Amino acid sequence: MKISKRLRAIGDLIEDNSFILDVGCDHALLDIYVVTNKKNVKAIASDINEGPLKGARDNIRKYDLEDKIVLSNSDGLGSYQEGVDVIILSGLGSTTIINILIGGKDILDNIDEIIISSNNDYDYLRKNLGILGFTVDKELIVKDRNKYYQVIKFKKGILNYNKYELKYGKISSDSTYIEYLNFNRKKLLEIYKLLGFKHFFSKIKIGEEIRYIDRTLQKLKNMV
Repeated sequence: MKISKRLRAIGDLIEDNSFILDVGCDHALLDIYVVTNKKNVKAIASDINEGPLKGARDNIRKYDLEDKIVLSNSDGLGSYQEGVDVIILSGLGSTTIINILIGGKDILDNIDEIIISSNNDYDYLRKNLGILGFTVDKELIVKDRNKYYQVIKFKKGILNYNKYELKYGKISSDSTYIEYLNFNRKKLLEIYKLLGFKHFFSKIKIGEEIRYIDRTLQKLKNMV
């Protein structure tokens, strides 16, 4: 089965013997990938929209996985069942993701891992997962169809990141991470050049972020 690089990266972070709740499952391709490539994994594929669930139902039947993947038409964490230990949230904005988790806050006591690939605001995402009592276990940058995505696995713990690590993640020698830093540096530099004096404080803030990226890239260069 062919799935996107982003979904594959999420799936590869799931461990054997997991019971996952995939919130916003779309056509359940991630769930199918996981249960067929990991040992003893069960999944609840949840979505609020009947259209994606119909596609998910057809795909699950196609691969004869009705005994391993349960479909649920539900919002947020409403599909939670006892025994679920991993929550997956992908393809949503960070504000929506945090609202979903806060809405099911009592459930989080039973959850070992939360795997997230949001579409934006990674600093907001990490900061609020920290407030909810989770820290980053693993994180990586994935380039899929010419877009960059951060895929992050959270586990229970105390998050200790500075403001730039909240946005970009911990320093990594991975080539895609370096490419991602350069991509963001270019965008920030373009904005910096366009800002006039009336945006003085914004320009200072962006300049500081560019210098952080430069220091990080130099540090990585020195590590080679």
